[in-house]
Amino acid sequence: MRPPPAFAAPLRPPTLRRVRPSAPLGCGGLLLAFGMSPGLAADAPPGRLQEVVVTATPLRKPALESVQPVTLRGGDDLVRVRAPSLGETLADLPGLSATAFGPQASRPVIRGLGGDRVQMFQDGGDALDVSALSDDHAVTIESLLAERIEVVRGPATLAWGSTASAGLVNVITGRIPRRRDAPPFGASLEVRGDQASGERAVVARADGRRGAWQFHGDLHRRSTDDLQIPGFAQSDALRAALEAAGETPDDGRGRLANSAADSRGGAGGLSWVGDAGHVGLAVSRYDAGYGIPGDEAVRIDMDQTRYDLEGEWRAPLAAIEALRLRASWNDYAHAEIEPEGEVGTQFDQRGREARLSAEHRPLAGWRGVLGLQWRDVDLVAAGEEAFVPPSRTRNLGAWLVEERRFGAVVLEGGLRLERQQVEADTAQPDYDDQALSASAGVLWSAPGGAGVALNLTSTERHPTATELFADGPHLAVQRFEIGDASLGLERSRTADLALRLARGGWRGEVSAFVSDYSGFIFPRLAGTFEDGLPVVQFDATEARFTGLELQLEAPALDTAAGRLSARLFGDLVRAEDGDGDPLPLIPPRRLGAGLGLERGTLRLGVDAIWHDAQRRLAANELPTDGFTLLSADLAWRVPAWGRGMLLFVRGSNLLDEDARRHASPLKDRAPLAGRSVSAGVRLDF
Repeated sequence: MRPPPAFAAPLRPPTLRRVRPSAPLGCGGLLLAFGMSPGLAADAPPGRLQEVVVTATPLRKPALESVQPVTLRGGDDLVRVRAPSLGETLADLPGLSATAFGPQASRPVIRGLGGDRVQMFQDGGDALDVSALSDDHAVTIESLLAERIEVVRGPATLAWGSTASAGLVNVITGRIPRRRDAPPFGASLEVRGDQASGERAVVARADGRRGAWQFHGDLHRRSTDDLQIPGFAQSDALRAALEAAGETPDDGRGRLANSAADSRGGAGGLSWVGDAGHVGLAVSRYDAGYGIPGDEAVRIDMDQTRYDLEGEWRAPLAAIEALRLRASWNDYAHAEIEPEGEVGTQFDQRGREARLSAEHRPLAGWRGVLGLQWRDVDLVAAGEEAFVPPSRTRNLGAWLVEERRFGAVVLEGGLRLERQQVEADTAQPDYDDQALSASAGVLWSAPGGAGVALNLTSTERHPTATELFADGPHLAVQRFEIGDASLGLERSRTADLALRLARGGWRGEVSAFVSDYSGFIFPRLAGTFEDGLPVVQFDATEARFTGLELQLEAPALDTAAGRLSARLFGDLVRAEDGDGDPLPLIPPRRLGAGLGLERGTLRLGVDAIWHDAQRRLAANELPTDGFTLLSADLAWRVPAWGRGMLLFVRGSNLLDEDARRHASPLKDRAPLAGRSVSAGVRLDF
């Protein structure tokens, strides 16, 4: 979506408005992570960082001007760290982890929360897949296509709905062209490979313009083998527990069985772009097949056809700055194939979503956006192992966000009213309720590049069809799930305080948050078994999440070898229920450091991230050992073919650690890759 016109008295201090060559690759991820330096502009030359408007925030402002904590990843940094899943592509950023349900199916976790509390978007349109339904379901957004990834850390329900109660991820692909200054033609080709996963990947795209008409096309293909791992697939904790129970641990080691994957897809987009606005349509296709690591040799075959419509009309009325429309229609299906070849469960989902927003001109000093959102999802799960009944979820929301500047202080507030209906093919009563969410924030920019942001939110989240009506074996996570049709709204109150600094070459941010929940919905172990599987009952409790995220970048130092930079970053989150007992799958604290060296077009980076052991455990949860991930990368940007060529090589997990993400339900059966080397080349024409 095109950034809105700038409004009077920009918030950012002049010292923060700088354009510079991309940072050394060892530090690029952190610089983008907290928005404390410019992000990647769509019209910037490859490898160059610029300030960008964050389209995932209601008022579309640069990250530094956002009251909400925003994470950006783009440019050469994104190219070098791409993984087969969005979860792993983002997992090294402060405040984020991943479900790590195998290399293909890894979904982002924000501040210890995932699933249907973290919403996934592509160019501002709902992914409309079933990845939030279960951790073994992959997100249907291909990371190879990402130009930039925007992450809102914390509640983002006002413009996006209750399914973004913990945050959102918006992947910018540019499939609907919208730039008024687009060149007549441009293209890119990226080829990459990875030793540990046997990855072979290629993505190509082309964009062009003829008069007011613009087009886009892209194709991608990725194949991986079973993942190389440093030791046993089963963790030491699980092996000890099995031996204590008189069972024999699995001896599989060196390779993560049934983790190979293959995906392919493409898209075409066409837009009319004029001075008064634009309108465009994109059609895309995505197909993937991948294995589910674990005890069962189950594979998933999925396919998706998607249609996206986007339009913007600037100044349609005297009081309206811009009117925007975003609509998506999605036809999704996947089959879970048993080892003998039969279909265990077939999922079919048709989803439709539309969002209309109007940005009004300043009124009595207030600037704001009013919006409407409609969402309709039909889900059918069939088969002997279908754990959710057929259901239809309809959602209608209206929201308003306003802001006003008072000198160095900006006030922001908003409301959202949302009604949701869930009809299911069961004897249980249907769900029908309204949710009200609100936020209030203040951003103070002190002289000299410092700032303070405080954001207060009150969020109400509707329960999902799974939480309400599940009733059956869920083999991918090895449990028998039972929903509760009497579940009501999940309410949370969040306070987020951020201290930001950009002075004398020092750049940094410290963010602290606390979220109190009433009616927090979670799968509670019932202590019984059904069909040989432990029974979990979706239940509601009180809960509290507290955490801290920090990053600091030191001033760059010019040396005889080149320009040296250094950074420090870390995060922690603590989650307890109403009785003070730990909640499950909460990531441990982390601390990382990086060094970067830049000499001309050659860049070298070294990063180390220490993950503490997790010993604060929920009932029947196994501990996770700590580990350190050491990585190094080298990149060379060669001026060639107009916009240049990027050559890159990266070594990951150089210590060959047995690394397991505690946020993953599969952590005791599926470690991360062992020592690995990846390399690739990207051409921009």
